[in-house]
Amino acid sequence: MKILNKSFTKHNFISAVIITSITFLFANLADSKGAPLLRFPDVHENTIVFVSGEDIWTVSIDGGIAKQLTMHDGQERYPKFSPNGNLIAFTGMYDGNTDVYVMNSQGGNIRRVTYHPGYDVVVGWHPVKNKIIFSSGRHSSTRYLKLFLISPDGTGLEELILYDAAQGSFSSDGSKIAYNKVIREQRTWKRYKGGLAQEVYIYDFETNEEQNITNFEGTDRVPMWIGSKIYFSSDRERVLNIYAYDTESKEITRITNHLEYDVRRPSFGKNKIVYEVGGKIWVLDTETGNTREVDIQITTDAESTRPYLKDISKNITGIDISPSGKRALVVARGEIFTLPKDKGAARNLSNNCATREKDAVWSPDGKNIAFLSDKNGEYEIFIINQNGKEDAIQLSQHENGYRHTLRWSPDSKKIAFADQTLRCYILDVNTKQITEVDKAHYENVDVSLNNKPISDYRWSPDSRYLAYSRMNESFIYQVYIYALESKVINCVSDGLFNDFNPVFTENGEHLLFVSNRRFNPTFCDLEWEMVYKNIAGIYALTLKKDGASILPYKSDEENSGNSEKTEITQDIPKVEIDFEGLAERIEVLHLPRGNYRELDVNKSTLYYLNKENGDFNKFDFRAVGPRTLYAYSFNSNEEKVTIKDIDAYKLSGNGFFIIY
Repeated sequence: MKILNKSFTKHNFISAVIITSITFLFANLADSKGAPLLRFPDVHENTIVFVSGEDIWTVSIDGGIAKQLTMHDGQERYPKFSPNGNLIAFTGMYDGNTDVYVMNSQGGNIRRVTYHPGYDVVVGWHPVKNKIIFSSGRHSSTRYLKLFLISPDGTGLEELILYDAAQGSFSSDGSKIAYNKVIREQRTWKRYKGGLAQEVYIYDFETNEEQNITNFEGTDRVPMWIGSKIYFSSDRERVLNIYAYDTESKEITRITNHLEYDVRRPSFGKNKIVYEVGGKIWVLDTETGNTREVDIQITTDAESTRPYLKDISKNITGIDISPSGKRALVVARGEIFTLPKDKGAARNLSNNCATREKDAVWSPDGKNIAFLSDKNGEYEIFIINQNGKEDAIQLSQHENGYRHTLRWSPDSKKIAFADQTLRCYILDVNTKQITEVDKAHYENVDVSLNNKPISDYRWSPDSRYLAYSRMNESFIYQVYIYALESKVINCVSDGLFNDFNPVFTENGEHLLFVSNRRFNPTFCDLEWEMVYKNIAGIYALTLKKDGASILPYKSDEENSGNSEKTEITQDIPKVEIDFEGLAERIEVLHLPRGNYRELDVNKSTLYYLNKENGDFNKFDFRAVGPRTLYAYSFNSNEEKVTIKDIDAYKLSGNGFFIIY
């Protein structure tokens, strides 16, 4: 991370400081509220095996103090008891690869079973053959998985006839299998109803017939064949719960009734099913239908809970800069720090290991830092004095949700932010009143909430307007301006192209934005089709009808004898916008076609990131990697490289410094 002083004057100079280390003492988390995360359970008679801290443990089905079976640095997951309970198969990451391992039920004699470079995941055991069931993509021509059987000693590898199968459970005699064709246990999608929605199928190995037994457009997964019933988890009533399919009556019945957290990774042994709910382990008796939480205590000392020093300079997730450029604002590993450019000590403003702080931004007047914290269970907006000597003040209060992207108004009286509902809001710092600005009704898929509309809002220099982009009904991004005084929203785009990333100039006379309208198609090297690359340009709207061009008019003229220039300065310009015909008052900056992002301006210069190669579109669904920061001078119409190979940057309030 660096702070750069860059000035487009004839006395141009650069001054940089590298922040080489941020060290933080992490407190003992064992005494903080909460309990260990308990996952991947399985059960045999009166013993439950599970994973916590990426190690395998066992505990009585009645609860109590757990016994640790493994302590390897590598991950262990998906432990499954053999039918007689003497062995436990699991997925281990011990030797630089993910393979099937097996050990005895006391944790001894661990041995590797599979040696394929693919990803082998334990699914269970065959009820008759005493073989481990695992999924692997080793013989798949696509991303789909297949199911295999293998003996605990690594011999007798069998590939099931099923073309695509990711998870399954055999009938007691092994003649049939209930299975899912795809797996989504590691996905975070909730109530998904797309092409990867899971169904439970039955395959008969004797007749080679397949039957879909669930036929629900949402999620039906992790089948478990117990007697004449097939149990599975489903979100058909919004929250994942366990259901049972009766193979005789063909009826489906809901078994569990969890309302807050999903049932995750259920597994069974005889008439018991164990599963995760909210990081806890529960047990279901299939004969009585009764469920209960298993009270599990982990008392073994955990190395990661002891206080330790950590260099977190490689864990930076957010940056900002003080208005004067004298201090850097850094978010790293859930903590907020300020660091001096030249002299002084680093300050930890949050200093709370048990919570996560994020999205910290410095107020333009230099007094406060706003940030989001989940210390009360939900992400709420707080402010704290930049000197770190006062307690943080909570400004928002929500029942649930996810908030992101804080941006101070230039007068330091308001904060704009967005949430998971695709809405943008304005928070009054003094009154704590929240006003909704707008909501996006259309969104991109497969991008983080932070990058979905509405997220690129920027304030006018007089704090009276907010410019932003959102997608319209034609799935095209358009730029809008919200007037705080009238609460009126005006679209300032022409509706033909993706326009986004708006920013007001410091004098309040123009609105700059990126637009994908520089079309110069070429043919693909492999197929006879058109390819569009580097389609973005940077454009400016003149906000007043009689406003001047953003680009200086040049004409060779005879010197009249008066060559002195008069510089007009003003404190805070009042922004006046004539919305009628605004989209037509557009001009393009003299820049080549590119992939422009993250505009910012000072009095004389426009800054932006650009890169030639990468999958650039409006929402950049793939990480584009380091880019180059450019500076474009409004006076000379020239572009200069400022910094190469950076991920992000912020311009200080006075426009003299850049942190990156």
